[in-house]
Amino acid sequence: MWKKVQVTNQVFRYAKKAGASYINKPKMRHYVHCYALHCLDEEVSNELRREFKERGENVGAWRQACYKPLVTMAALQGWDIDAIFNAHPRLSIWYVPTKLRQLCHAERNTNVVSTSVSLATTHLPNF
Repeated sequence: MWKKVQVTNQVFRYAKKAGASYINKPKMRHYVHCYALHCLDEEVSNELRREFKERGENVGAWRQACYKPLVTMAALQGWDIDAIFNAHPRLSIWYVPTKLRQLCHAERNTNVVSTSVSLATTHLPNF
């Protein structure tokens, strides 16, 4: 447990130093996926943050938007979001957020259903 607390402290201090004054320590766990996006693709993370700031969107909207790129990454990696977190040195100590896991599962199921439907309709006989 001590290691998780120590890492949370490190991430929190880094976020504050980097200008993320909107992140408070008790809510840090709500931003793990945002941190993951920043670790995995800093360019996409910065662009997303910049877009939301320019449009005057609130932090909550930006936080929700951070899920989509991670779900896309998971799709490209066979939907194994745990493997993505475990393979990265700065993410391996974090739990995969439940919501991210749920979004990946839902998107995977949607893709399987849509693929099955399209395959079934292409093989129907013409009467």
